[in-house]
Amino acid sequence: MNKIDYLGLDGYTLRTFLTVLEETSVSKAAIRLSVSQSAVSHTLDRLRLAFNDALFVRDGRGIIPTAKAASLREPIESILNNLKSLAEQKEFDPLSGALEFTIATNDLPMLLIFPRLIKKLHTEGVKPRFHFIPSGVPSANLSRASRCQLLITPAPPKVKDIIQEQILQSKMVCFYDAKVRQPPKSWKQFANSNYADVKFSDTESSIMVLPSIDTTVLKQPTITVPSFSALSDFIKGTDLITTQLELMKRGQLKELDSAPLPVKTQPLSIYMVWHQRDDKAPEHQWLRQKIRETANLIITKK
Repeated sequence: MNKIDYLGLDGYTLRTFLTVLEETSVSKAAIRLSVSQSAVSHTLDRLRLAFNDALFVRDGRGIIPTAKAASLREPIESILNNLKSLAEQKEFDPLSGALEFTIATNDLPMLLIFPRLIKKLHTEGVKPRFHFIPSGVPSANLSRASRCQLLITPAPPKVKDIIQEQILQSKMVCFYDAKVRQPPKSWKQFANSNYADVKFSDTESSIMVLPSIDTTVLKQPTITVPSFSALSDFIKGTDLITTQLELMKRGQLKELDSAPLPVKTQPLSIYMVWHQRDDKAPEHQWLRQKIRETANLIITKK
């Protein structure tokens, strides 16, 4: 067995390994790292020699990690987190230096929180760069991906290296067009209504996160759209209904009428979710506090 030269395992090498592990693709990892595919492949070859393991093997058109590669994720993440902490031992000032964040979320919390937050930051002279990517019903891998610093979702992954914090909570209500129909008065009417839903993928939709409702007895949606912002235009002038957060009366669904659901449900919570590698990073702590402040303003309707 080869003896691992641990001094040769620099941060760039370890970051390349984690990026390939997250993307399960050499080409996608190369794009994220802004290097050539051959550079990524060369780094993997060095690691294969060091660990005496293939690390990644072909699976159809992609690659999958070996058991050895999967076991290396946590210790390598820990090493990179410690290196990052060493580099961040300085006083943080949001007015100095460039701030850039990638946040995975859907358009519901994105439009509810961040326009207000960004306007406030601009009045303070802070102009960070934000990149938003779709989260759907997020997996643990999305939260672990180093390109994504934060996740805002009602369905946080439940794994030990992911930290979550509730920032908003709202009851669920029925949205509809009162010019066309009345809201459902009973569970039977609700279950038999023509429904509009947000569908994130072939297997994920917004109705999946409805608390305390057996959604399997509902009719299949008449309309499915890829974002919450599209619901209003499809519902206006029709007998369609949708069940969403009451908070959306101030945003994407403000042009629709709303009524309580004809069945008792628990409120739905929205969480701020981050990986433990970013827990102590000053810029991330600062951003999370700004999001908490914005969420509190939304709750108090200021």
